Amino acid sequence: MQKWMYIIGVFIVILVAILVGYYLFENTGSKEEPRSQTEVRNMVQEQNIVQEMDIVNEISVSSMESEKISPNATMILKKYYEECDHTIKEYAKIPEEYVNKTKDELEKLQEDWDIEEFSSNEVVFNKKINGTCGEHFVIREKDGIIAVYQIKDNNEEVLKEETGIAVEYLTETDKLRLEEGIRICGEEELNSTLEDYE
Repeated sequence: MQKWMYIIGVFIVILVAILVGYYLFENTGSKEEPRSQTEVRNMVQEQNIVQEMDIVNEISVSSMESEKISPNATMILKKYYEECDHTIKEYAKIPEEYVNKTKDELEKLQEDWDIEEFSSNEVVFNKKINGTCGEHFVIREKDGIIAVYQIKDNNEEVLKEETGIAVEYLTETDKLRLEEGIRICGEEELNSTLEDYE
């Protein structure tokens, strides 16, 4: 009988050990499983986000590279004159040979100009020029009337126009200023000054 008790005791110990092992395995396994599933889910989400960002970057880079000039685009030529430190802007319609060109293609066509801005609707070219802008004038008296001279790169004064405005009716101060030469920059200022003497 003692032998049977011993066998039953061993059997009970084995059964308890199996139940305890099963219980521990279930509890630790069920706790780690959700955590690992969460980790896997987070990793998948992070990977999807990275892939989406890569796709967006590729699209934006390729769209910038493939952006082409529209036939209705405006061309702006900015000329910076180093001697007088002036920048003159000229606006023009885009030439036909530039239509549907990318920035890279346009840079090859216009090697002596820098492209400052580029979009399908507007292209801004920039260029440095050693000299003056041609917008410098001096007003002087010539044969009793007011004359306008344009100042060239070497400071040479070239007659631009004789205005027909008689000097004899001007004040002594204005006559003295004309003798010295009234320096003007820009067509607008030139026209405004001449209107003052009319």
